[in-house]
Amino acid sequence: MRAREHAAVSDCERVRPGLIGQPANAASSLAFVVAAVPIWRLARSPRSGAWKLVAAALAFEGIGSVAYHGPGGRISKAIHDIGIVGLAAAFAAVLRDEPRSAKPSPIAATLGAGAAALHAFSRTGGPLCSCNSAVQGHAIFHLLAAAATVAAAKRR
Repeated sequence: MRAREHAAVSDCERVRPGLIGQPANAASSLAFVVAAVPIWRLARSPRSGAWKLVAAALAFEGIGSVAYHGPGGRISKAIHDIGIVGLAAAFAAVLRDEPRSAKPSPIAATLGAGAAALHAFSRTGGPLCSCNSAVQGHAIFHLLAAAATVAAAKRR
């Protein structure tokens, strides 16, 4: 019988045996859950429903990402991927309801660009991938993406 491959092998961090396959990436995924709290609080007005969707989707994605980088099975990957789709749909709702959100603040844009660059260049085989490093590019991507989302919500 062949050993099951961890779902997150393309995210550079070496997969360890046990319940938490990628500890740095799993722990940093909690940044999405933490970021959901201030976004939810900022979305107090009745016209802020789309931002509440972002907060809920971000929390769901954070939980899915912990599962994806932790146990990493097919169900974990499905939860992770559903969270990403939900987050994209929530951002589409924000753009529909608040078109000015399409122009992010300089800090949100900088954090988002940094997150995107790290995501691209720290993948397995990428120039910034060091699978045994305590500091993982994908983990920093999680932190920057969560911070960018909070910065975008604060702009409103």
